Amino acid sequence: MDDLSARQMQILQAIILNYLETAEPVGSRTISRRSPLGLSSATIRNEMADLEELGFIIQPHTSAGRIPSSKGYRLYVDHLLSSGRIPDENETMVLTALLADKSHQLDTLLKEMGELLSVLTRYPTVVTMPQIKRTKLKHLQLIPLDARSAILVIITDGNIVRNHVLKTARALTHEEGDRLSKVLNDNLQGLTMEEINLPVIQKIRRELGADQDIVTDLMDAIQSTVQYADDVELYATGTTNILDFPEFSDVARARALMEVFHRKDEMLQAIGDTHSMGPGRNLRITIGTENELGPMQDCSVVTTTYSVGGRNIGSVSVIGPVRMDYGKVISTLGSIMQDFQKMVRGEEENKKLPKPPQQDDQ
Repeated sequence: MDDLSARQMQILQAIILNYLETAEPVGSRTISRRSPLGLSSATIRNEMADLEELGFIIQPHTSAGRIPSSKGYRLYVDHLLSSGRIPDENETMVLTALLADKSHQLDTLLKEMGELLSVLTRYPTVVTMPQIKRTKLKHLQLIPLDARSAILVIITDGNIVRNHVLKTARALTHEEGDRLSKVLNDNLQGLTMEEINLPVIQKIRRELGADQDIVTDLMDAIQSTVQYADDVELYATGTTNILDFPEFSDVARARALMEVFHRKDEMLQAIGDTHSMGPGRNLRITIGTENELGPMQDCSVVTTTYSVGGRNIGSVSVIGPVRMDYGKVISTLGSIMQDFQKMVRGEEENKKLPKPPQQDDQ
């Protein structure tokens, strides 16, 4: 912490809290009047000069006021931020109502959760949709369409559904589709897409016997699904909320940022690699100039991951100005994701429980 004194830490915190509230540069007289430090303006001014020299605050223009730098916010988030805010009871009630509807597919539910987060925080939210290659196959079904095609339906844990239309050399009956589906499920159920290797494919080919001519079509369809899964899908909501903040009143700055929201490669770069983050509630916070993309250097990004079966399969990020209400974002995101994971784990555990024996009527 660059050996800051306790007094300097208090003054830095006072500057940050005032700036979060007003979006206006903070002067020594403001801190002297509004904070309980009991220090004169001259003393505060001297300490602010030292904080500026150390890079924790900056002077945006020639006025006497100062604003926090990215370095100042980083110290605030890491060492000064209190997590005392208790999430509103209504927040978790809304999420619980969403999760209670078991008809929801995971990707649909995640979109609704992203929208809820954006409403609660007033910041844009970006969700990376589940990557099928990182989940386990739960069920496969081959459904004949016409004389030359069929649909392969792939369902993974978390009820992620992907469909693929494949061409067939001949017409398939529904009985043949059911038999082929059984062979696929017997050999692929419980595997991740990355675990479908040559020995597995050869075993399927042997079991299909006379119908092994369709194996190549099936494996190509599964491979195509994997390739599609590699193309990460993003869902961004509330992006125009960022324009409500005075930091983005400049048209050119706002336009540059909005373009990032609409460019998937740049948005993924802003979120960063989440593969190394542990499952659950791990948070990564990137502040201001810590972001590599120029337009994102006026923003902070708070990211967490979500998991199914103990494996990270996607992420949820809240993006706001550097003058973000970090306490509210961290507590709201943490609370909602904790409830989300609890519900997902509960559903997984329910599937593992043996069904109670049926009792004969007396």
